[in-house]
Amino acid sequence: MKKTILLAVAGLLAAQAPFAQNSGAKPANSGAVAPAVTQPVPRGGGKITGTIQDDITKAPVEFASVALVNKATGKIVDGSMTDDNGRFTITGIAPATYRVTVNFLGYVAQAVDNVIVGDGKDEINIGVISLKTSAKTLSEVSVVGEKPLIEDKIDRMVYNAEKDISPGATAADVMAKVPGLSVDLEGNVQLRGSSNIRVLINNKPSAVVASSVADALQQIPADQIKSVEVITSPSAKYDAEGTAGIINIILKKDSSVQGLTGNISANVGNLNSNANVGLNYRKGKVGLNTTLGYAVSDMHGKNIIVSDFGPSSSISSSSQQIAMNRVASSRLLQFGADYGLSKSSYLAAGIRMTIPDVSFKTTQLTTNTFSDASYSRNTRVGSNGFDGINYDINLDYTKSYKKPGQELSVLGLVSRNTRNNENFMDLYQNNQLTQQEQNINDAYNEEITAQADYTHPIGKAQSLEVGTKAIWRYAESDYRFLLASPASSPFVLLPERTDMFTYNQDVLSSYAMYGMKLNKYNLKMGLRYEYTQVEGDFISNGTTVEQEYHNLFPNLSVSRNLKQNQTIKFNYSRRVQRPQLSLLNPYENVSNPNYVMRGNPNLEAELSDSYELGFSAFSKSGASVNASLYWRQTNNAIQTLIIPYSGTNPDSVGRVTTTFGNVGKESFSGLSLSGSTKFLEKGKIGSNVNLFHASIQSGSQQLNRSGIVYNTNLNVSYNFNKGFSAQMAGTYNSSQVTLQGKMLPFAVYNFAVRKEVLNKKGNITLGVTTPFQKYVTREKIMKTYNSENLLVLDQTNGMSIKLRQVKLSFNYQFGKQDAKAKPRKVKKVTNEDAKEGEENSMQ
Repeated sequence: MKKTILLAVAGLLAAQAPFAQNSGAKPANSGAVAPAVTQPVPRGGGKITGTIQDDITKAPVEFASVALVNKATGKIVDGSMTDDNGRFTITGIAPATYRVTVNFLGYVAQAVDNVIVGDGKDEINIGVISLKTSAKTLSEVSVVGEKPLIEDKIDRMVYNAEKDISPGATAADVMAKVPGLSVDLEGNVQLRGSSNIRVLINNKPSAVVASSVADALQQIPADQIKSVEVITSPSAKYDAEGTAGIINIILKKDSSVQGLTGNISANVGNLNSNANVGLNYRKGKVGLNTTLGYAVSDMHGKNIIVSDFGPSSSISSSSQQIAMNRVASSRLLQFGADYGLSKSSYLAAGIRMTIPDVSFKTTQLTTNTFSDASYSRNTRVGSNGFDGINYDINLDYTKSYKKPGQELSVLGLVSRNTRNNENFMDLYQNNQLTQQEQNINDAYNEEITAQADYTHPIGKAQSLEVGTKAIWRYAESDYRFLLASPASSPFVLLPERTDMFTYNQDVLSSYAMYGMKLNKYNLKMGLRYEYTQVEGDFISNGTTVEQEYHNLFPNLSVSRNLKQNQTIKFNYSRRVQRPQLSLLNPYENVSNPNYVMRGNPNLEAELSDSYELGFSAFSKSGASVNASLYWRQTNNAIQTLIIPYSGTNPDSVGRVTTTFGNVGKESFSGLSLSGSTKFLEKGKIGSNVNLFHASIQSGSQQLNRSGIVYNTNLNVSYNFNKGFSAQMAGTYNSSQVTLQGKMLPFAVYNFAVRKEVLNKKGNITLGVTTPFQKYVTREKIMKTYNSENLLVLDQTNGMSIKLRQVKLSFNYQFGKQDAKAKPRKVKKVTNEDAKEGEENSMQ
């Protein structure tokens, strides 16, 4: 692994040569057209800083373009962009007299003349520049700048999905293209080899995500996603939950313009279809937005599980073949409003509601072969489904002060999730119906959050942030199992297979962060304190869980701006992963008698430490390179354990139990590398590779597994004449080690063409996914040894999902957009839920 990393770093350093040819960043232009740089610009030791703010609200203007123009030549010699606090810094300036110009969409351009560098004035702060709003409509403004597909920021990687002409059908398809992320065939997401991630929607948690990340991603249409943020080293301001990091899905919404605007989208495919309508209205102090959506999907899958048992077992092998069809629909309603109470404060509220309806049809054929060569065979035919309602309600208040960047926010969130499950199973032996099963589960989850955050600038280059937060979580479930055996008899409730519980988890936290900018350095450091209290009452078997613990979570981020648009950064953070309810529940789920799942109420939270060293470079030609070396270690790691039955009960022979334990130590060290460039003037090519060494150790299980893992994707697009464009994209995931085995590789690819229509306000896209493969398969291989190191179970689990799809999409934007109002930077609650099981299957 060391040799691999050294070779990668050497290649990266060699790749810096093209970037060294460019001496400054080309600023974006909004309205005014500036001369282009035509020759190399002399560099010096001067520095110019300043702050950009809104003339009315006094709020900082982020992402404003700042250009440095040499007054003698009239040429742009350098440039910058304002940060989240409206501040900018330009370094390496040669002695001369300059004009500093500031541009941002929706504002009148401003300029500061006669800024002299030299004669003993090498560091100049031009103070605060206030921008006045412009009366021009967006149709009159020519926007020259364009966001790249991938952006590298000090604490996160941003994937701008709206720049992808073929994002796929659902959010899971988008995730597969994001640097550092991998998605398996069932929609489960991993970040740098770990599924211990927190998924947010618009910077806040969602009830549907809390229930199941995979289900949530299937309910979000890909064309509704604006961007995806991957935060591998969250600051102390974020909840400490999620050892691998945070994924923040930003949905499309534009409430920054006066008047009525909107968008319509529709997608029709043989596997997924959806339609969405979004409306935004702003008049003076009032802003309203709403989204209505409907989505349907039809997924087909096959699962083949073959288990070979050791010589001491009375059964030699078991084979199970499962065919599945999942039909799902989801309705979406989102509404938001904000109101300007004054020039410096506003109130915002919103509700997001999803209504899922899912049904499963399964057929599983099980064959058990015994040591005496005899065998048994049975068939189970299932009809399962669930419906419910998920909603999130938020209320936010934000106040800005006279000092730029000084702000107070108070936020509240209520999330609720109800889910009603009904499952029916018929058991056939020798083609005769012998038994019927029915189980009903009524589940409810609730989460209430309150938080307050305050930011206080100290001088012009420092800031202090403090905050406090409380999360109250509650869950309950009533699971009832009924059996009719023989099938002609009435259903009878079986108390021993009933599961009732209540669960409470409260997390109280506070944090403090300090930030400083000194010359070319940026520093952020913070400390977060969290108090956790857990109470669980598993009524059916009389088990209780009571946990109480305190944790401190430090973080540190340091970055340095180099010349020629290059940056290096270092990040450190400590994170926690609390076990999710399903991992704690001791109930033994035997809905599939051969493969049983049981939680462990004695699980403890796991802690991890992450270190990251990153480098990024951008050139005026549009090329970019982002690289990170990282190492993450988790002690007391929660691992999945596969345990075969070793007794003599004939009803349990051949049974394999999946459970969980704090039995491991995980470490991941690797290289994340992404880059993009233009070709043939109208083409773009981008790729990213995540290569890491995974090591999983367990002293109690006497296991030590390690290996090299990588995932990569490639995206190539080209813009033709007359509004036509095309794209080709593909992802590949290599083998991945687990504590007791490994998962084999798989790949997914797609092609798309797009045509702009209706005066470029709309587009039509035709896409195809895996056209040369109807099904994509991934296998898991698991091996279990006894205390004498003898193999007692060798299991192969092959999952195949139908992915071949042809999809036709239409998108249209409408409405007059008067750029008179700066978008409000609405604060959001950002909770992160607890750890889920890492290895789910159709068992």
